[in-house]
Amino acid sequence: MRRLVRTVLPSAEVLQGAVRTSWDPNGHQPESFFMDRKDLAHMYPTQKPWTTAGDFGYQRGVYWNIFLTPNPVIRLPHERRRLNPKKAKVVTVFGASGWLGIHIVRELLANPDIETVRVTTRYPMHIPAGSDLEKLLEEGGNRIELHECDVADRIQVNVAANGADTLIHAVDYHSEFSGNSHHDVYVIGASNVAYTARHVRAERVIFCSGLDSTFASESNYVDMRFRAEEAVAANFADATILRFGPLYGKHYRYRGLGKYIYPASWSGSRVQPTWVVDAARAVVRCTRSQRAIRYKLDLGGPQNMTHLQFMQLFSSHYHKRLVFPLHKGVGLFFGKLLPWIIPRPWFDDNWVITWELDQVNRNPAIWDRLASWSQIGLKPHSMEEATAIDFAGAKIEDLNELNKAQDALEAQDVADLAAEEEAAKKSGIYRSKAEPGHGRADGMELVAQEIYPGEQFRIRALENAKYPSTVKNPHPVAIH
Repeated sequence: MRRLVRTVLPSAEVLQGAVRTSWDPNGHQPESFFMDRKDLAHMYPTQKPWTTAGDFGYQRGVYWNIFLTPNPVIRLPHERRRLNPKKAKVVTVFGASGWLGIHIVRELLANPDIETVRVTTRYPMHIPAGSDLEKLLEEGGNRIELHECDVADRIQVNVAANGADTLIHAVDYHSEFSGNSHHDVYVIGASNVAYTARHVRAERVIFCSGLDSTFASESNYVDMRFRAEEAVAANFADATILRFGPLYGKHYRYRGLGKYIYPASWSGSRVQPTWVVDAARAVVRCTRSQRAIRYKLDLGGPQNMTHLQFMQLFSSHYHKRLVFPLHKGVGLFFGKLLPWIIPRPWFDDNWVITWELDQVNRNPAIWDRLASWSQIGLKPHSMEEATAIDFAGAKIEDLNELNKAQDALEAQDVADLAAEEEAAKKSGIYRSKAEPGHGRADGMELVAQEIYPGEQFRIRALENAKYPSTVKNPHPVAIH
């Protein structure tokens, strides 16, 4: 009798595991994986996601970078949070060669309490002869320093910031081009400045933004400036965010045909233009004001008008040119076209979409820790007043005298708080000091003592090292 032999065929799962249907050079390794074109498109998107709100904009490609910064809750070994920072004496201005940066440097040099101003630019060897920056470098003497620095380069940021107590990010540009994206300059650059401030023990960080900053806007310029604000606040909790309206003023830097014509797309959008001198004075005030700490300041000008009215008024008061409304479709067409035919275009679609939303002060009743000019004791000038100062020789208030009044006001705030605490003690309420390790006398100062790296991370004291006078024993000791 013939014996029947049953042949057991391998299952589909076994065949699938034994035979690879795609090429994988590391297929023999169990930890390998294969990515197809869909995965690559998700990791390196070529298009910005179409969204106007929500979390979707954070979940694509380069937008993860904002969460790759170090956790600000975890303090550095040397770090304590300075809730009551000192007034600025050594200031580093990133973007000092820009139009706003030049005015900031000029106002800083006019303040006798500022000892050193460090101006940074990516191209220190290409400063135009006779430019405002060259004049300030000659007039500043020993109080001004010139540094080569690209905010996207963390090493250069560290060198320019080391030893400074205040860092100002005033970099601004509109047209993206290869190697100079808005994401690199704003999100990466602002993160570098804010995180480096903690490394070099800086007291203050000031980030200059605009009233148009909006999350997930179709304009990368608008979107990335908002993400930069979030990155700065995450890396340096006590930072000051300044949002200005569209800047105007003397010697505005036109590009291309902008000297002669201005087609206003979205001509009906509301704006509050800010005089560039007022913006610079606000930055200098924030370098020495306690009221600016941990605040976002919407610093739009006193006049609220449409985009078209603003440019017509600017043209009539400052630089004559033809201003006319332009359909947004035509503006976007040329904004898309110019980057393909001009190496560094005069404008692109990012700049056109900037005017889609209103650029006015937000409501402080809705947004947390939001204020305006009154918070820092300044009053902005209208365009007519600014024109009289720029061209007619009208006098402007001395900022140093205004600073004295602001210092007296803040001293009164401290006295009022002390009186409030004394009144609370009579009711049996005792408040601990907000800043750890300073001024406490209840036995808890050891718990909140500032960590010094020489005590915990070195086997022995560094040879020939100059330790601070507060360090009594530089050798390793137990953690308090």
